Amino acid sequence: MPQLLLVDDHPLFCVGFAHALAHAWPGAQVDTAATLDAGLQAAASRPGLDIVLLDQRLGAHSGLQGLALFARQFPLVARVLISGDEDPALQAAARDAGASGFLGKSQPVHAMAAALATVAAGGLVFGPLPAAAADGSAGPTARQMEVLLLVAQGQPNKRIAQVLGIAERTVKLHVTALLGALQARNRTHLVALAREKGLL
Repeated sequence: MPQLLLVDDHPLFCVGFAHALAHAWPGAQVDTAATLDAGLQAAASRPGLDIVLLDQRLGAHSGLQGLALFARQFPLVARVLISGDEDPALQAAARDAGASGFLGKSQPVHAMAAALATVAAGGLVFGPLPAAAADGSAGPTARQMEVLLLVAQGQPNKRIAQVLGIAERTVKLHVTALLGALQARNRTHLVALAREKGLL
């Protein structure tokens, strides 16, 4: 059973994404930590840890700094950077910092789970992941999960944009995509369907 640790300073997304990841990768154990320090402490108490996933935005620290710290303290644990910024330069920086992979938040969660399985097996994952299945079975992307979790809280698009640091029009695009993917009539129906499917 692969053991993963997700370090992300947005508690709502951290828990929600961990849940979605475990749902997409049956058998995986996904623990969470809200800060880099908490992540290092959690890793120290989990001798069987296989992979640590670090969000690039970690409050006072960056995910790249986190990669370096984990490399020094836990050199045998594979490290993967996650970011909404999919700039090739950031991917290259992650690789240079010793990461085993880079996952952009535009990727479907199921594809991310498959990529992490590759990392768990000793492989490297950089560049685009496999495209979503034609029938949409790949499910929502990590960024869409962030939006969905905030929609479930009853947050309006403007507030979601502020929390995630993205444009309001981008939030609208994500909500529209989620409504279409889950065939929901409105936001309330979307949340109900997401709960039924185990996404929330």
